[in-house]
Amino acid sequence: MQPLSAKTIENKILENYFEYQNLFIEFQSKFLSSLYFRYQSIENGNLALYYAKQTHQDILRQKDYNLNFDLSYEKLWINHNEINPRQIPIIKIATETHLPKETTRRKILQLIKQKVLNKKNRNIGWLPNEKYKQSYNLFINEEIKDVTKLICFVSEKINLFISSEATTKELKKKFSFYWFHYLDAQLKYFSLWSKQFKDLDLILIFLQVACLFISKAKKKNLSHKALYNDPSLLKEFISASISATAISEVTKIPRATCVRKLETLVKLKIILKDEITKRYYMIPYALEENLISQKKTKDVVKLFSEFYFICLRAITIRTSN
Repeated sequence: MQPLSAKTIENKILENYFEYQNLFIEFQSKFLSSLYFRYQSIENGNLALYYAKQTHQDILRQKDYNLNFDLSYEKLWINHNEINPRQIPIIKIATETHLPKETTRRKILQLIKQKVLNKKNRNIGWLPNEKYKQSYNLFINEEIKDVTKLICFVSEKINLFISSEATTKELKKKFSFYWFHYLDAQLKYFSLWSKQFKDLDLILIFLQVACLFISKAKKKNLSHKALYNDPSLLKEFISASISATAISEVTKIPRATCVRKLETLVKLKIILKDEITKRYYMIPYALEENLISQKKTKDVVKLFSEFYFICLRAITIRTSN
């Protein structure tokens, strides 16, 4: 067996690209749909994640003073209450989230109004109210289960075979450690696509079309290299189409907004629309013309491989002790 490394994980995912994508795209679709539902836009969600990551980082710093500090999910809100938000300039947040400065300022105010962010000692931080905390406890448990599925898929491919029970237990035991790295990966994911999809909600819309397409094409289990060497291998799955109504039902985005954003993706030539059925579908052309570039999709695999590596290395160390 090869030594455990992020590169080993990356290579295995690229070898089993469609099998992995069938899990990952469904996972991201669910994650982004949840973000949209909770914050009314992916851009708002992006900023909420940014501030939540800062909180987990501050909780992690407590380890500098106490090696036995409890980072568990069970202690999250207790630890959270002890954290004082740092002052972060708007321009720094805007740069790191790839949002215009004034958009960043406006959306931070929206999140304060939604009682997701708030001020403490005159600094803005992830300081949700009690109602939010209760809902957080519900959706984060689902998210932990979904992250566990991805980690277990990867562990199986590299012949580690770590159980889902052991993985979930470990994620909850050192929650702020793992969630800091997880949020970091998600924020980098947004960063990768933000230049191409100026409107981050487009990522969620695109994933709905891609999710159906991948679910049909997964039986081929193409590698990443084979896919980009010959995108025509996917032509038989062109009929895998989806309607704006179905996308609206899954994402909770109003149908009219879905139609508008789908038309934007059509103009970008990333998807096509059947003018008779009014349904949307992916086409190999998008890969051939580098609209969904080989480098960018490989970069997504690379950044999440680094997250899986951090998790698997920590889990294997703890389970072997």
